[in-house]
Amino acid sequence: MQESKREKFLRYILIGLCLLVVLGGFLYTSTSSEVVDETDPSVHAQVLAGGDERHNPVIAVAKIVEKQPVLVIYEIQRENQYYFKVLHSVSLHHPAKKLGITKEINGVWAQLEKKKWVLFSDSLEVLEERKSAPSSIITSGHPFQIQEKTRFISIPKGDEEDPVLLDLSDRNGKPEEIHSLSEDDSLWLVVFGKELVLARSQ
Repeated sequence: MQESKREKFLRYILIGLCLLVVLGGFLYTSTSSEVVDETDPSVHAQVLAGGDERHNPVIAVAKIVEKQPVLVIYEIQRENQYYFKVLHSVSLHHPAKKLGITKEINGVWAQLEKKKWVLFSDSLEVLEERKSAPSSIITSGHPFQIQEKTRFISIPKGDEEDPVLLDLSDRNGKPEEIHSLSEDDSLWLVVFGKELVLARSQ
């Protein structure tokens, strides 16, 4: 039986609709995957002010709270069982990919997108935006190694000084960042994928 023009037209319409549904499903899946990647709950930190006998350490932390990216300034109160007191906080449109500091300005740089860096003051006011990382950006983080036998974390100090040792053998996983919180390097902030841990040197 020969197919009429009307039936042929309807057949093409149905094929086209099926292709649109498949294509729409593929695009939706791709978009969903990208959203999941962007909201990866990793934590980043920088030390804005180290602690001493009279002052508590102050840190900036980028993290995800109930699916909302935030940037928080904490004071770690030694006299209050190392309580993390929130000084300032701000919601972000995108999770921070990196954090950095500069010696010139008392604030924190946050990379929010591939070509978007934002400078926040120590009270989290936006001071500057740019497409690339500033040349003056540094990190408060320290290089480290994990000793195979003891699982202690070894932080080199200098050619003629013994390394600082942190006992985090009871923790699973490798730290992402390690920051000194005190002038004498007795207190450290260890950043794992989803949490912050305070550790004393051995």
